[in-house]
Amino acid sequence: MNAGSSTDTSDAVAELPEELESKNLQDANDNAVVEVAESSQSKSISWADVSDEAADELDYLALEPKERHSDLINPDDSSIEAVTSGDTPYTSAKTFEELNLSPELLKGLYVEMNFQKPSKIQAISLPMILTPPFKNLIAQAHNGSGKTTCFTLGMLSRVDPNLRAPQALCICPTRELAIQNMKVLQKMGKFTGITSELAIPTDQYIPIQKREAIMSQVVIGTPGTIQKWIQVKKLGMSQMRILVFDEADHMLAEVIYSFLRFILSSS
Repeated sequence: MNAGSSTDTSDAVAELPEELESKNLQDANDNAVVEVAESSQSKSISWADVSDEAADELDYLALEPKERHSDLINPDDSSIEAVTSGDTPYTSAKTFEELNLSPELLKGLYVEMNFQKPSKIQAISLPMILTPPFKNLIAQAHNGSGKTTCFTLGMLSRVDPNLRAPQALCICPTRELAIQNMKVLQKMGKFTGITSELAIPTDQYIPIQKREAIMSQVVIGTPGTIQKWIQVKKLGMSQMRILVFDEADHMLAEVIYSFLRFILSSS
């Protein structure tokens, strides 16, 4: 397992790169690419236009669950390495308090999530996600090592609760994974008041023209639905602070590559 960081960041609103180079992510079960921007949580609404065949095709891509290793008994015993480029001010965090998290987030971690201290990948990657200067990060880790907590906590930490606009976006290859990540986000951010929206196809058809613009601060969903919401100007990208690609090896499949370029050019 390893976690590495690359460059690219900006001030209040992260400047996303114009295109994302294909990268072969190996020797890991779960992969996440975090583009510096932000995310959040709390209330969950589900809007989708299931009659849109193009969006449905994207949403059904990569539904084959990839093989997961179950031999990782204790993630802290695994070998995790941080690889950075250029000068870096980052140091590992031994406690969540060292990350300067809000009292509301700390309460969510200890009370709702029952965490005691960061896992190894969290100790290494969270300072990179939360500490300026923000940089792009690629994190690879086995299932159960705490990767989801890394990008979920990163999204919740960097959202401005007083700004009613989408600030964090998490894109998942399957709707099941999007639902799972939303549950973690809502549990961890229970005391923050941060709002969230689930962007996946549903059985209830609502004409997209009749839908209100998305004002939730964190959006988690699948490629087709997210692309459609952006195209019809229901999901704004101007205030995005953190962008996450969960299971990035799936997202970098050739079929979805054009969608990723669309997302990165929409900010």
